[in-house]
Amino acid sequence: MRFVTVWSLLLSLAAAAFGEPSEVVQKKHEEMLYPVVRVTVGSGGGSGTVLYSEDRGDGCQTYVLTNHHVVDAAIKVEKTWSSLLQMDVKREVNDPIKVEVFRYSDGFRQDVCDSYRAEIVAHDKDHDLALVKIQTSRKLDYVAKLLPKDTTVTIFEPAWSVGCSLLHPPVAADGMVTYLDDVIDRKLYWMASAPIIFGNSGGAMFVQKNGNFFFVGVPSRVGATHSQAVEHMAYFVPASRVRKWLADEHLTFLVDVEKTPSECFAARKDLRQKAEMTAAKAPKSD
Repeated sequence: MRFVTVWSLLLSLAAAAFGEPSEVVQKKHEEMLYPVVRVTVGSGGGSGTVLYSEDRGDGCQTYVLTNHHVVDAAIKVEKTWSSLLQMDVKREVNDPIKVEVFRYSDGFRQDVCDSYRAEIVAHDKDHDLALVKIQTSRKLDYVAKLLPKDTTVTIFEPAWSVGCSLLHPPVAADGMVTYLDDVIDRKLYWMASAPIIFGNSGGAMFVQKNGNFFFVGVPSRVGATHSQAVEHMAYFVPASRVRKWLADEHLTFLVDVEKTPSECFAARKDLRQKAEMTAAKAPKSD
């Protein structure tokens, strides 16, 4: 008698329902659903996407990309005394945030939620992007693949949104890319018809290329009339803008295998110290 695992049976049933091979259904789960997490600050929050979980010589580190507006309530700036500069300097003293990573039994059923403290390591209000580091040494199994540089995305291309809608555990919805040229607050946004709603902010939009599902951007805002959200007008920060922001922030270890987190954060620390020294030497206005 031949036996099959429950996971294999469920895959077969799902594949039959969607008219897709079971390996495609499995890839959708592993490459789109599983890397998306819930990010909360107090009673509010949204979603995030795991973009990095590796040990490259300095211990396993895990980083999650989200929106600035998802974590802005935790961002605090205070004046503190610097004995080196002999003056008050403004420094961040951000509150910790919580990141919840969901695990699934038999591939489909979410049955475990691992809750971690996390710290904000970079943020930008204008780009509406933030990067947080999860405080764990455990390597996460599922990391989203960032769309390769210079990859073409077109209108009518199938797209999937994944996020913690209304702070529910991650849910997926499908649609297509609908617009590539919206400029909001002087920043480029793309749009998809894969529905999003409050809580999806900071999550993920995906497209399929060569049999793989790639992270193509961060859902950040939803179209709206004066009285209601237009869920199929899902605006997201495109991957190209994510890449540029990471480069500007000296966080290229997320997209460049030649860089390590330690190297990038050392460079950021050096730049910060130079900026403080420059500010200390600047003439004081009356």
